[in-house]
Amino acid sequence: MRFPFNTKLNCISLAAAIALAGCGGGDGGSSAGTRAGAAASPSGSSAAAAPAPAAPAAATPGIDKTVPPVEMPDTVVPVNYKLWFRPNPALNAFDGRADVEIKVLQPVNSIVVAAHRLSFVNGNLTLQPGNVALIATPQDDGDYYQLRPQSGQIAPGTYSLHMEWKGIINFKTYDDPATKTGGSCGNDNYPGCSAAEGVFRVDLKSPEGKTSGAILTQGESDLARQWFPGWDEPAFRPTYEVSADVPQNWRVVSNAAEKDEVNVDQGYKRVSFEKTPPMPSYLLFFGGGQFETLEDDFSSPLPDGKGLHLRVFTPPGMREWAKPAMEQTKQALDFYYRYTGIALPLKKFDTIAANDAFKAEKDLNFGGMENWGAILEFADDILPPPGTTMSDYGVTVLTHEAAHQWFGDLVTLDWWDDVWLNESFATFFENKTKIAFFPDRFSLAGQVKNKYQVIAGDLSSSSYPVQPNFNAWASNDFVINAASFVYDKGGQVLKMFEGYLGEDVMRKGLQQYLTDYSFGNATPKRLWDELARASGQPMNAIGDSFVRQTGVPLVSLETQCDLTSNQTVVSLKQQPFPNHNAYPGTQWTIPLTLAYGESLTSRQTVAMKDTNMQVRLPGCGAVLADPSGQDYYVVNYGDNAWSQLLAQSTALQDPPRLMNLKLEAHLLVGAGLADPSREQSINSIATAPGVVARMMMLDRTPVESVVRRMPFYQGKMKAKQQSKSN
Repeated sequence: MRFPFNTKLNCISLAAAIALAGCGGGDGGSSAGTRAGAAASPSGSSAAAAPAPAAPAAATPGIDKTVPPVEMPDTVVPVNYKLWFRPNPALNAFDGRADVEIKVLQPVNSIVVAAHRLSFVNGNLTLQPGNVALIATPQDDGDYYQLRPQSGQIAPGTYSLHMEWKGIINFKTYDDPATKTGGSCGNDNYPGCSAAEGVFRVDLKSPEGKTSGAILTQGESDLARQWFPGWDEPAFRPTYEVSADVPQNWRVVSNAAEKDEVNVDQGYKRVSFEKTPPMPSYLLFFGGGQFETLEDDFSSPLPDGKGLHLRVFTPPGMREWAKPAMEQTKQALDFYYRYTGIALPLKKFDTIAANDAFKAEKDLNFGGMENWGAILEFADDILPPPGTTMSDYGVTVLTHEAAHQWFGDLVTLDWWDDVWLNESFATFFENKTKIAFFPDRFSLAGQVKNKYQVIAGDLSSSSYPVQPNFNAWASNDFVINAASFVYDKGGQVLKMFEGYLGEDVMRKGLQQYLTDYSFGNATPKRLWDELARASGQPMNAIGDSFVRQTGVPLVSLETQCDLTSNQTVVSLKQQPFPNHNAYPGTQWTIPLTLAYGESLTSRQTVAMKDTNMQVRLPGCGAVLADPSGQDYYVVNYGDNAWSQLLAQSTALQDPPRLMNLKLEAHLLVGAGLADPSREQSINSIATAPGVVARMMMLDRTPVESVVRRMPFYQGKMKAKQQSKSN
């Protein structure tokens, strides 16, 4: 999706979570049940930078890849668009037309299309065969139009629908045009708006400060209807053949490969593109302006995979600035090709790095968009000046949008309340690849800190489920409210699933998922079913309990030794961590990983579905839950279990494991759920000289600075200062 600008780590601070945690929590009845799982590898290992290429998976026979539309009728289905448009010289309006092959599945009185701020040209709406004239009539809610014949019904069959319209190009406007200060929408001179929606204008800026007008498009969630009338729901996957008349000095880019251009009239040329793969309208893209390009080629690591021609489109004078982005793109594509075993169904892969000379926000309210084969980024993020390094955010947005080419584009969410099927996966892989590619800049210990920032937000009154309840219009504004949960919590939950199932099993399940639903739509159940088949684990119950609820499970763990069998009896209890959630979760099916034995190297996995359960482990000794530090639950150890763990201090010194225990103890003590000695004892291990050096080498950000830079923490400090002054 539109990668949210400055929403990564936009969570409530750990300090705030501790303050919130004293509000109480619930507990359920008791019952027992266990499930032993396969052994997993020891924690602390990072993803391989170049996984072995996966063998292609065979599609499961009889799989239904389709889903019904939610807001639009299912009686008419688009098959292929021939789309043309032409921006005016002022770049504030455009003319458009389309011939669309459609299938009418049952008799209808009208054809319903979505259109926003478009003006149909009546008299130029027709249906072939028969040259049937249609009249555009808006529906009550304003964003849908009925295209009606003058009388009678439209019989089932295949038709060609011709539409013509006029639209507005959104762009920056000024309250004072003379001084170019202030911004507003819809004034007399510029009827557009500064939002990056539909077709919008930017003014590309060269390093020397020279500017030139350009246009881009943004279709997600339901913004494509500001560009062309159609069926902008994920359930519809037509193909597109795009053409446009643009100034002759422009370079253009769209999802598919460009064909030969032809000069037309008044300094314009006609550009056209090959047919796209079947895809939802929100992924369709067009860009045009005085771009420069850096070009290269990507060689597929798959035996039968075709390579891709790569281009990075830059503002004028910034071609050489694109070299780091080009190398990062090749590295990311190589990883995803190897991981998935699936080559992209494209001839080329473009990255459009735009900027806007007059926009106050460098990213026009979002950081990137995963248009299939033509991802949109922003120059400030991915074009570092020659001789400098790309920012962490630039690395993040590139690897994130590349992951979407499979998770979101090849397989698409069914509806916007399941946007996590796109975004949580892109975040999961973004983190996986960053640590693999840049171990000196990103670490698993750093990911543990990120996890606790997400947990802090998940304990607040503003928490959202990973699977929120969105309609299409609300999803356009989801960044403001739910993004940190859809992206960051969802990505963390997937990381927990990978640790529980094992990396190979998770990969196998995801490969089958991508194969079965290629060019189709996913649902949560379809994902859980694939992971369950690959693993034999109850992934429907586990998955739903973490994506449908807010809050964090609190697992109490106590141990005792049964000398008659030489076993450790682990007593487990779950309840919600005390929180301020408006509608808190109550009970989860928790995928627990338990480490035990000598140096805590043995593993057992348990799906904890009840409020109480017991697990027996070989030998009598320490037991550690969440040995990787990446799982999404908080563990409160009983006195015996904690003292046994402290006796295994050497085994606790792995940086992400130690970071997790340190922050977990801090959270529990702050909530009044553990004695302050808990935090002191784990800090004594963390502050040992050799451990400090190792922690600082792998993760240079002190915990205290992570807490203090969180916006909520700063707000709390400001409120405290005001209270003192009063």
